[in-house]
Amino acid sequence: MKKILYAIAIVAVAATAFTACKPENTNTGDKVVKRLTACGDAWSQCAFTWGTDGKVKTVTVTSGDWVETYTFTWSGNVGSAVYNENGEVKESPFVFTMGSNGYLATLANHWGDTWAFTYDSENHLTKITRPDRDNAVKANCVWTSGDLTKWSRVKDGGVEEWKVQTFYTDQENVAGIFADATDKADVSRWVFELGWCGTPSKHLLKQAAWEGSEDIAVNTYKKDKDGFVTEVSKVYGGGEPEIYTYTWEVVK
Repeated sequence: MKKILYAIAIVAVAATAFTACKPENTNTGDKVVKRLTACGDAWSQCAFTWGTDGKVKTVTVTSGDWVETYTFTWSGNVGSAVYNENGEVKESPFVFTMGSNGYLATLANHWGDTWAFTYDSENHLTKITRPDRDNAVKANCVWTSGDLTKWSRVKDGGVEEWKVQTFYTDQENVAGIFADATDKADVSRWVFELGWCGTPSKHLLKQAAWEGSEDIAVNTYKKDKDGFVTEVSKVYGGGEPEIYTYTWEVVK
């Protein structure tokens, strides 16, 4: 089950915890507002349903024959999610606590493993730690002019690996996706996808590579008529593309 805390393949704009962190990936002004109903790739798909209060109601993750469902109950800024693993309901829920900035402050799974999230003054995610492990740092993020340009994953033993993503397109990140939301401290990608992990990059990521690696991932995008990304195609060194898709519904 711990694989659910690994990247399931993540990502959106958030604003307030009381509306499930603006999971509808809100735009301002007279622009269209949409929220995520599904995302995923050939290996894993995530589906989302929403309550009449605008808060996420269920998250269902399907990976082959494996199905995980999170059923949320919200009380203020705290979301308690009953966890169902292949038909077996776990006794303890996952608990998502939003901070005063409207973004995820802490996450605890049904085993009692906990994560804490730190943000800068612009609500960009800068660090993920493990309070249950003496506040060990598990991920760091570096932002430049509103775009995530470098982030790390810190393995057990303190080995830190950095991914560099300094190349962005000039395309606005209208939907607020995190095109590279995997591997960040074993936090599931769908948590990023819902917009719970801070302000996203302003622009769409073009390419990224692990520091010291010659394998460069190049991203291209398909969008709907409103500029919301519907498909990300990631290609490593001219190989076969990895396709990640998004499905949106109009809120207003």
